[in-house]
Amino acid sequence: MGLFMDIGIGVAELVYTFLIVFLMNFAVDRGLPQDVSRKIVHMWAGGLVIFWFFYTTPWGKYIFMATPAIWVILLILTALTKDEEDPTVKSMTRTGNPRELLLGVMFFPLMLIILTFLGYRSFAGVAAIASVGFGDGIAPIVGKYWGKHRYKLLGREKSLEGSLGVFLATLIGSLILGMVFFHNPYFLKSLIASLIATILEAISPRDVDNFIVPLGVWAILYFM
Repeated sequence: MGLFMDIGIGVAELVYTFLIVFLMNFAVDRGLPQDVSRKIVHMWAGGLVIFWFFYTTPWGKYIFMATPAIWVILLILTALTKDEEDPTVKSMTRTGNPRELLLGVMFFPLMLIILTFLGYRSFAGVAAIASVGFGDGIAPIVGKYWGKHRYKLLGREKSLEGSLGVFLATLIGSLILGMVFFHNPYFLKSLIASLIATILEAISPRDVDNFIVPLGVWAILYFM
């Protein structure tokens, strides 16, 4: 019975991911900028971490990974066979070029698979996904629309406002998830995760930040 329940949760998890893509495609068709849509999808995908705690059997860990694995396959097929009118391309790329899906977009589900192996149901894993889903997800939006104080690190231009967005979104996300799933906000660990995420997001090359930010946060918290 538990396994069948977990399979049902896995189906709900997959539907959750398709829902946001179709909603963002609808929004893009009505004028939402693609770069904003992309980051909303990014943050919504970060919310997948809550499904870790719905599974009830040891198989849940692997059922969870089926959804990001399916998305890796779909992104490859979409990038190679679809055009700019495809819903996934519209909602998940900056410019409408399908090949963008093979870069940072595809790295996100790969990162989810890696962190599920490394940090399933641990606070380090939860904070790591919060850092990239919420923190790294909100930074470009804040930077684009409210970023007035610019700086450059390693050739990439950032804004103080965007970096503050990384810090606060990671902190708030980690605190809330800690309270909900561990009954402990882990304030010090959440604060450290936020600082590490902010630094790594500022210095990471474009696209690979979907690996560098969460894996850096996970590694620091794991060894604390």
